[in-house]
Amino acid sequence: MIAGATKMATRKPRTTKTSAELKKELEEAKKKIAELEKRAYAEELTELIKSTNITTDFAKIQAKVKDIKPTAILEAIANAVGLKRVQVLQAEPAKRKPRTPKSGNK
Repeated sequence: MIAGATKMATRKPRTTKTSAELKKELEEAKKKIAELEKRAYAEELTELIKSTNITTDFAKIQAKVKDIKPTAILEAIANAVGLKRVQVLQAEPAKRKPRTPKSGNK
């Protein structure tokens, strides 16, 4: 044996994945594909929506029913179109960290 030689690391034996692990990976892959499809068609959908009367119709509905939130209108539209179990959420605006005053200024 040569002095100073190190042992080679042995690999961990390969194990087959269980059904539960494969299902978990499949769900993660489906979520990634759905997000990719949404990003891929975003511009095309935006152009199609702008070319229709959806935005003016939405504004008319909002004007007629002033006390309702826009997210409720979107959920009602989804139900009318036939999309089941759609839930529209509006995220909170991003909050910035408050500025720290610079030291040394008097």
